[in-house]
Amino acid sequence: MRWRPATREERHLAWLWAGSALAAVVLRPFWLLIAPVLPACPLRTLTGVPCPTCGSTRAGLALVQGDVPGALHLNPLVALTALAFLLGGVIAPFWVGLGRKVPDLPARWPLGLRIAVLAAIIANWVWLLATGL
Repeated sequence: MRWRPATREERHLAWLWAGSALAAVVLRPFWLLIAPVLPACPLRTLTGVPCPTCGSTRAGLALVQGDVPGALHLNPLVALTALAFLLGGVIAPFWVGLGRKVPDLPARWPLGLRIAVLAAIIANWVWLLATGL
């Protein structure tokens, strides 16, 4: 992986990321308003078995209410991903604003990273099956 200075597009992307993270927080009342009308998980409704993303909505709502432990209990992978998104939205503009270099990502993820992502999804699903949420 090579490191290089941030391009103009990457700086714009960093600010877009920050704006999206801010919007997710600012729109908190909207998320709480629409949550009751969101549909239930079709797989769980039909089979009683949770899908790998079951509990995502409830975890997201727990996060916007400041209940991080509750969100982690409902769906650890979604909660950690959402927290990483918010943290990245805070850090990205400062990172490129300070002239820090960004990694030149490969066009295709390395095999080890793909296996790690798949393992995280499977572990999350096992958690959901074990807890019966």
